[in-house]
Amino acid sequence: MDFGRALSFPFDDEEWPLKFIIGTLLSIVPFFAQGYQVQVARNVVRGSKRPLPAHNRLGQVFADGVVVVAAGVVYFLPLLVLGCIIVVPALLAGDSDLGFLLTCSATCCLFFLALAYAIPATMLVFMGIIRYAETGNYGEYFRLGALVHDARQNAGLLATLWLYTFLLALLAAIIAPFVSVLIVGVPLLGFYYHIATGHLIGQAGQMILVDY
Repeated sequence: MDFGRALSFPFDDEEWPLKFIIGTLLSIVPFFAQGYQVQVARNVVRGSKRPLPAHNRLGQVFADGVVVVAAGVVYFLPLLVLGCIIVVPALLAGDSDLGFLLTCSATCCLFFLALAYAIPATMLVFMGIIRYAETGNYGEYFRLGALVHDARQNAGLLATLWLYTFLLALLAAIIAPFVSVLIVGVPLLGFYYHIATGHLIGQAGQMILVDY
């Protein structure tokens, strides 16, 4: 995967200033940023020379965002349930020494469990986006058996993709305090993060699908 290309690709589009303005404003609305991520991934998988979505695709961008967020909730639901099982007894114990000990233990357990679970769950989200980009069928997100199989077959590549998206998120977190002084600074950064990670997902998709 080409990390630098994921950062620079938007500027090959002659309409990138207008698309950035529209995308930044829409990123304030829930689901649009995630929808842009999916749209860019699809366009890269399909070999588009200008992966940024056109202005007449905004309804599809929103729909794609809704579905990928719903899929993410489904994938991470077991972690949420497990977190409740671990945390609730600690909260019920109150401010006693036992409660403090339980709270500390629960926090540590949740941190390591979240880390261990989040990586494969995120890989499944990536694989769902790739399969949806290939087929155009929303149901691909919820064919968990097939996604688990595909993720296992491409574990190394998906792990690299996860690492790259994590590095992008880390860079965004470092930059965010500096751009927050601008009214649109944070939405612009969020939009750019999602299209850059979308490009990385699309690159991985190209590599995976060529082997099938």
